[in-house]
Amino acid sequence: MRRKRVRVYLTAAIAALGLNLFEVMATLNPPPLATAAPNPQTNLHYTAAVSRLKQKDLQGAMRELNQAIQLDPSLADAYTLRGVLFMGEKKYQKAIEDFAQVTHLQPKSAEAYMNLAKSQLMLKDYRAALQSATKAKQIDPQNQDASLLVNLAQSLVDSAQ
Repeated sequence: MRRKRVRVYLTAAIAALGLNLFEVMATLNPPPLATAAPNPQTNLHYTAAVSRLKQKDLQGAMRELNQAIQLDPSLADAYTLRGVLFMGEKKYQKAIEDFAQVTHLQPKSAEAYMNLAKSQLMLKDYRAALQSATKAKQIDPQNQDASLLVNLAQSLVDSAQ
């Protein structure tokens, strides 16, 4: 019974904190970082991917993102967007790989660590999710979503023991 309750809690929590593709699209033009990061708008494949997403052409967007990353492997926004698409396709391991790459490219991004934690939760890697969520909370202590993720991951680690 407890395991079923935890599973329901996990599903509800991930849905509440879920990676909503349209929310991600709304934030595709974040403020520039203090360091000179690659500008995704100068990568024609990335801008084409965003256009395809607006047209709800997910396969076309994925192709464009693959080409954008091949052209510029330091383009964190492309990895983030591709990771979101992988999450939507339930390809959680591939999403983890992309979100992990984003944490290397943008180590001070709480959002990158939160995305990584969410994908790790989906693969039931609760300890890794706890580490990623904790890192997000350390980066942005005021982030309530990060705090919720830490609490969720901690409860799942505890219940798995």
